[in-house]
Amino acid sequence: MNSISRSVRPSALAARPSALAPSLVGFFFACSFAGSASAQETRPVDKAANLEQRLDETDRRLQELSRRLELDEQTLAARAKTQGIVSAEEAGFGIGSPDKQFQVRLHGQLQIDGRRFFGDDSLRDLDTFLVRRARPTVEVTLLGLADAVFTPDFAGGTLQLFDAYIDVHPRPWLRLRAGKFKPPIGLERLQSDNNLVFLERALDQNLSAQRDIGVQLWGEFAAGLVRYEAAIFNGVPDSALNDTDSSYSKSLAGRLFVQPFAAQRLSWLGRLGLGFAAETGSEKGSSAVSNGAVTGTWLGSFKSIGQNTIFSYLSSATDPTQTVTALHRHTRLNPQLYYYFGGLGLESEYLREKQSLDKNGNGASVTNSAGHVTVAYVIGGKRTFEGPRLNNPVNLAAGTLGALEIGARYNWLTIDSGAFADKLADSTRSIAKAKGWGVVASWYLTRSLRAAASYDQTSFEGGAKGSGSGGSAVADRHTEKILIGRLQVGY
Repeated sequence: MNSISRSVRPSALAARPSALAPSLVGFFFACSFAGSASAQETRPVDKAANLEQRLDETDRRLQELSRRLELDEQTLAARAKTQGIVSAEEAGFGIGSPDKQFQVRLHGQLQIDGRRFFGDDSLRDLDTFLVRRARPTVEVTLLGLADAVFTPDFAGGTLQLFDAYIDVHPRPWLRLRAGKFKPPIGLERLQSDNNLVFLERALDQNLSAQRDIGVQLWGEFAAGLVRYEAAIFNGVPDSALNDTDSSYSKSLAGRLFVQPFAAQRLSWLGRLGLGFAAETGSEKGSSAVSNGAVTGTWLGSFKSIGQNTIFSYLSSATDPTQTVTALHRHTRLNPQLYYYFGGLGLESEYLREKQSLDKNGNGASVTNSAGHVTVAYVIGGKRTFEGPRLNNPVNLAAGTLGALEIGARYNWLTIDSGAFADKLADSTRSIAKAKGWGVVASWYLTRSLRAAASYDQTSFEGGAKGSGSGGSAVADRHTEKILIGRLQVGY
């Protein structure tokens, strides 16, 4: 050891640094190369194992995710079968099952009027603002087989029931309706108030009933080519909507309506409708006095466009011999016509009634008649029996202004002269004839929102007291001139 130690002297190492440095560098390079070679030999194996493990984990997670998505889809499908669908659109609001077998729909009608009479100072006090109609409607569908409809009216500060019926419809050609609803007499009467060209119905609607209670079988064949109605009703006085019957006798009513251009290949010809309706029955009134008034005559009074009474039969709360009542047969006949082509619309009908009457045991009968012709044109839409169909609603950003409808009408009402000759009516209070014309302009911002103004002028024969013979002479009632403005919402 000593010899070795002595042979390797510090002085010798220090004397040869250049020879030692390369040896150290080489040693470190050798170690580094050996480690690198070892790493190169093990890294691909580790990476392959790592990759396979990660792929397995990803596959497991994908399977779990797929299963969860499948379960979520099944849950959503199950909920869709049981949860209702809520709808809010211009035609109304509702909720129903996905298959539409069960539905509840809410509709409404609100008309705010302003009225101004011209030319007759006696009518100036009738200038007013009023709520003309305020009618909510609830429709319910059950099993997709039956509909129930309920419509009250709150206008005028009173509550009246207008519609309350059940409609069973197993087939389009076989439907059964029971309850309170519109009889098939009066083409314009069958239109919804929202869809009328004019703001008030024509004079001829005095000869039709507003509503009646009964049962009706009805339906359509060949997609509307033929429509039929056959019904039995309690029977109702003219322009009335009674809820009860005055006797055991009933009225029979029916209508046949044909649309010859209903087929798709003929639709370019427009929409033409031709129909005939009839109703007949035995009615019985009473001259009994209740609360100081005679209320059960079963006879209606007739009104002007301005809703003023222009004809009524004699009635006395103090002298029953001067009260006229309905007795036995009452028959109505009603030819109907409409035609629509694009924006153009034509609606016309004629009503004729024969009414049997009684006054103090003396029988009589009268035959009254009425009719109207209405022409309308829609700019920015199409005219239909169900109202205008707008091309575009109001949208100022898009530059659309809705639709403008202009219309004109001629209408008339003629009372049988026998009503005055037999002293069934007072000619100084009830008119013998009425003839009128009118014009209307309506701006439909949307199908359900309407701003309109109409002017109607109606002249009369009879209906007022003259100055001669102590005031018993007959004079003509003043011509009625009325301007009506309306803001309407109907959905």
